[in-house]
Amino acid sequence: MKKVLFAAILFLTCLTLCSNAYAFLWLDGKLDVRGNVQQTMNVLTHEDFRDIRISSFRSMVRGEAVYKWIEKPGLNVQFYTLANYYYDWALDIDSPMRHSIRSEGVGRHKYRDFRRPRNSEEWLTEAYVDIRFEEFQIKLGKQIVSWGETAESRVADVINPLDLKYLIAFPDWEDYKIGLWMIRMYYTPKQMWQDLSFELIVIPFDFEEQRMPVAGAGFFNGGPDMGKVYQKMWDKQRRDAPNDGLKNLEIGLRIKGYTNIGEGIDWAISHFYTRLDSPLIKGEQGFGNQLLMLFDMPLQGDMYTYPHYNSTALTFVTTWNLIGCTIQGECLYNTNRDYQYGAYEIKEKDLIEAAITFSKSWMLPYLSHWNRDTAYEISLSIYNLWMLNHEYDKTTGSYIIGETGKDSTRTKFVFSLGTPFFFATLIPGVNIVYDTNGTTVISALVSYQPGDHWKWQVIYQQMNEQGAARYQNQVIFNARYEFW
Repeated sequence: MKKVLFAAILFLTCLTLCSNAYAFLWLDGKLDVRGNVQQTMNVLTHEDFRDIRISSFRSMVRGEAVYKWIEKPGLNVQFYTLANYYYDWALDIDSPMRHSIRSEGVGRHKYRDFRRPRNSEEWLTEAYVDIRFEEFQIKLGKQIVSWGETAESRVADVINPLDLKYLIAFPDWEDYKIGLWMIRMYYTPKQMWQDLSFELIVIPFDFEEQRMPVAGAGFFNGGPDMGKVYQKMWDKQRRDAPNDGLKNLEIGLRIKGYTNIGEGIDWAISHFYTRLDSPLIKGEQGFGNQLLMLFDMPLQGDMYTYPHYNSTALTFVTTWNLIGCTIQGECLYNTNRDYQYGAYEIKEKDLIEAAITFSKSWMLPYLSHWNRDTAYEISLSIYNLWMLNHEYDKTTGSYIIGETGKDSTRTKFVFSLGTPFFFATLIPGVNIVYDTNGTTVISALVSYQPGDHWKWQVIYQQMNEQGAARYQNQVIFNARYEFW
């Protein structure tokens, strides 16, 4: 309890110090520092056999700094840094959570992994130098790259791995990504047909695997026995990840342009040669180690592998003025990608994924007039996946373990609706995700923004799927103060 009181005092102190701050400008305006402090609390609506009620009570500090070193005609050099640090106090509030992690996470040492980032690779998100010389630009250092257009699922946006430990606190989408050390080069020729620009990404040695949560935390529940196995598997995945070196080379090229057709189309074509961020079982050796792990016996060599594959994508954004609609779309084609088949086999398959989103501000009869003639923001997204040469052996039950499961296709629909009230200070909304695999996620939220800096949110999230889905339903409270 003392730690919780200390956290509350520290959080309020930070808000007090920042209450009149917009952005910190130092060194004659060359250094610009901004960021936010945030407190979230996730409360499960139903207790399972572990009796956990508060799955997260996380204090987060986000800061970014830009130092403008050289500003001359034709030449600009600046340094950029972005850091996200958090501490989760849930273990000091919810004693069943401590017991669950100690039991499923195989020891008290996993408390630290749950409470805060493991190392600088997790809390230092970006740190790079940005050099612009006439039509050329180069960024050297740790970076986050966003190549996609749709928000609900990653389609073309496959460069940075994800930190699923952040998933507990329900932060911004970009906070899930793990920064990578890379070279990023741009060339924007003047007076080019179609307003073309070129972007080249080279990740010469850095590899970061997808981060997994601690077993027993929140609704990541494997049960008292399987939870231990999951934790050992996740720890082994981390140990089997490739060491930094040139063998990890990842390279990507993106061409962006604007075509003056209809209301105009912003488009981009990209190709990325990369590795899987989440691993596959390494053949018979990996399967044998999996059996040894189940019986708590010493393992023999590697258990997982992270193979390379190719990803080609097309993205676009346009408007349809006839109905006042914005359209965003993506199409992805993965080639030479390996998938798990059956117990331990690995088979190479191609995957096509397409997504399109329609967004519109709509004046609804009566409702908009009642709300000071305010439009409702409505969006509909459709995602579809096709696995080419999909295999499912009904006799043995073996199938390709991937995005489409036992079927060769999979479809998902996302519907969002929201509108502001009281001069845009109160914003309710609802988001519904329906997946043809039988999963439905409904999120209802209310945001209160009394100005430019404060933001308060209450979110109810309900998951409907087979099994004990109701034990994943939760209410999320979020308070954030922006200083910029």
